[in-house]
Amino acid sequence: MRASRLAFDPERGEGVVLYADTPPDGRSWRYAVIGTSAGDGGREREAVLAEAFAFG
Repeated sequence: MRASRLAFDPERGEGVVLYADTPPDGRSWRYAVIGTSAGDGGREREAVLAEAFAFG
């Protein structure tokens, strides 16, 4: 996630947080996209996360 600049950065107050252990199926990750406002690029981060984790 750091390579994709998705990891939560407390200084910026934004990023993605995985909040559960490895899923049994290896694909159903639980995550939160955190930002400073509703319109700050959350959807874009979610798309990059989906690509990085190969969500289908």
